[in-house]
Amino acid sequence: MSKKYDYKDQELDLKMRIKFLEKKLREPDHGVEQYEEWQSNLEMVTDELTKLQVKKFKYFLGKWVHNFKEQNQLINVTDCMFASLEQEDQKDVATKWYHRTVKEKDIRHYQLLAQYTKDENEMLKKRLKVGQKDRKKEVKKQVLQSKLEYRKKEKELKKMKDLAIQQSKANMSQNYDKLLRQHVLELNHYKNTVEKLQTDNKTLNERIDELEDQKWKLNKIVGKYQQEVKQ
Repeated sequence: MSKKYDYKDQELDLKMRIKFLEKKLREPDHGVEQYEEWQSNLEMVTDELTKLQVKKFKYFLGKWVHNFKEQNQLINVTDCMFASLEQEDQKDVATKWYHRTVKEKDIRHYQLLAQYTKDENEMLKKRLKVGQKDRKKEVKKQVLQSKLEYRKKEKELKKMKDLAIQQSKANMSQNYDKLLRQHVLELNHYKNTVEKLQTDNKTLNERIDELEDQKWKLNKIVGKYQQEVKQ
C-alpha cells in the first residue's frame, strides 16, 4: 500500500476516534474523571491528526517538487515565498492548499462527516429535549402522587384523631358514671350508718333516762327506810 492511502486511512481513523470522543463528551450521566480522561484523549488524538496532516502535506509537497524536477520545470515565485515563511505560517498556508487540492471524494467524505455530525447533534438535542420533557412529567407526577399520599395520610390521621377523642370521651363518661354510682352508694351507706347511730343513741338516751328515774325512785325508797329506821 502506498503512503498516500496509508495517510488517508490513518487520517480517517483519527477523525473517527475524534468523532467518537466528542460523542462521549456530549453524553450525560458520567463521572468527572471519565470526562477528564476523554478530554485528554481527544486533545492527544487531535494533536496526532494535526501532525499527520502536516506530514501528509510534506509528503505531497515533496512529491510535487520531485515531479517539477523530473519535468525540468522551474519552481515559481510562489513556492519560494512559501519556503521563506515561518513554520506557523507555512502550516496555515499548507492547510489551505491541502483543502483546495483535495480530491472530490475526500470533499464528499468531509461533507458527509459534517452532515452526520449535524444530524447526530440534532438527534441528541431532540433526545435531550424529550428526556427533559419526560423528566418534568415524571417529577410533576411524583409531586402530584406525593400530595395525594400526604392528603390521604392527613385524612387517616384526622380520622384516627377523631376516633381517639370519641373513645377518650366515652371512657371518661364511663369512668364518671362508675365513680358517681360508687360515690352515691358510699354516701347512702354512710347515711344509713349515721341514721342507725342516731337511732341507737336515742335508744341509749331513753335507757339512761329510765335508769336515772329508777335510781331516783330507789334513792327515795332508801331514804324513806333510813328515816323509819332512825325513828
